[in-house]
Amino acid sequence: MIFAWANLAGGAEPGATSGWQALARLKTDEALREFRAEAEKPASDAAKRDAEFGRGVSLLAKQPMTTEQVEEAWTIFNGLADSGTDEVAQGARYFLGRIAQHHREQPNLAEAAKQFRRLLSEQESSIWAQTALSRLVLLELYPERSAASPGQCVATARKLLAQARLPVAQSELHLVIADAIFYYRLPVGEALPDLLAAEKLRQLDAPTRADVLVQIAEVSALTGDPAQARKFYETFLAEFPLDQRQYMVKQKLAGLK
Repeated sequence: MIFAWANLAGGAEPGATSGWQALARLKTDEALREFRAEAEKPASDAAKRDAEFGRGVSLLAKQPMTTEQVEEAWTIFNGLADSGTDEVAQGARYFLGRIAQHHREQPNLAEAAKQFRRLLSEQESSIWAQTALSRLVLLELYPERSAASPGQCVATARKLLAQARLPVAQSELHLVIADAIFYYRLPVGEALPDLLAAEKLRQLDAPTRADVLVQIAEVSALTGDPAQARKFYETFLAEFPLDQRQYMVKQKLAGLK
């Protein structure tokens, strides 16, 4: 995930600074040296902010990760997040949420949700906010020490779909909601609209699309729609002829009434 953002933030673009180039090549020690050097050069405020942001990302990418690294990255991102509304500030707030959610020894999920919600409230359509949205949905679906029922968690997560602006974000949200329905053993039919929506958006990579096609077919069969089940089983067979589930799917297709 971090290295994907290295590419987005500049590592894959012509003319990217040497720090981003190093990070995109997974050379975290080199990236840290380069970003420190870049921050010390006479340059514009924007260039210095970019270098500081890159240093924070590199600290989270460097392995093995230490508590000191995490805290240093938090300090960097905390300063950048409150210093403007540009992409660097947005990215910094995203990483504040990720540190609270994932990188600290004791996760602070309330803090993570607060950072993600603030990012969405201030920059809802940005790529950073749209990426934060799926993380926030996961926090709503699997809350820590919550009195909410599984059904209530799913309902709360569904409300966040209205904030998904990018097709890829919409697709991801539908999938994580469907997964939660299966995880909580709620009626499987409740997952069908989400699976159908994710498939229709055409944002899935090949392995995920294969899984979703089979899931739609199986849930359709279980909920009394053999015509839809047949359609998606046949789509799977046509699109994934080498998938090891071919025999199983053919057997199920033959058994449809």
